[in-house]
Amino acid sequence: MRLSSKSQYGLKACYILAQRYPGGCVSASSLEKDIAVSGKYIEKIMRLLAKHGIVAAERGVTGGYKLTRPPREITVGDIARALEDNMEFADCITSSCEKCAAGEVWRKLYAGINEVLDSMTLQSMLDDHCEVRVCRPNSEERRVAY
Repeated sequence: MRLSSKSQYGLKACYILAQRYPGGCVSASSLEKDIAVSGKYIEKIMRLLAKHGIVAAERGVTGGYKLTRPPREITVGDIARALEDNMEFADCITSSCEKCAAGEVWRKLYAGINEVLDSMTLQSMLDDHCEVRVCRPNSEERRVAY
């Protein structure tokens, strides 16, 4: 199973916003530059995060995006579920059928993944990596520290 790039970039964007919390907004162009992703794609990601109440957009010269609540209150699971259709990677996850052995496997996996994702907050990421920035894609290496 592989998460889409929306989750990867969305988590990076939220980490950047957490680093600047509770300060001012971070512009889409700044996120675009820091994460090395197109402006249209970061805007799409940020709209999804705003729809789920994780970030807020502000217009104007000093506008941009900011977290809607403190980093300690936003889990990695909140971000992933907002960007990955609630992390429901198999139809069996929301099914009420109890006769399917495969469905039980997918539901246990789903619960375990969400438990891990919900155990990590943006604040815990900051605490563990306070001086670390996000990685940017590179043609020679896929993950190079920025």
